[in-house]
Amino acid sequence: MEENWVVVRQHAHDRLAEARALARAEALRREFAPHNPGRYTVGIALIRLGGWVLASGVKLPIELSRALATLRAVTDRSLRA
Repeated sequence: MEENWVVVRQHAHDRLAEARALARAEALRREFAPHNPGRYTVGIALIRLGGWVLASGVKLPIELSRALATLRAVTDRSLRA
């Protein structure tokens, strides 16, 4: 450990200042970032509904089957990103 306590204290002070600056930046990012959890909730619900309908063996019109498959693919990609 460093024997010069003034240097050690200054280093600790600098590290705290950096941490506070990062915390302020993160708080601003969270405040101004778009927040829309409803989109994901609805998407997941539709995926589960589509999976249940397809698994139940109900004959769906081909257009509805394709729409459910497209929705599932798009939502899976957006959740991974």
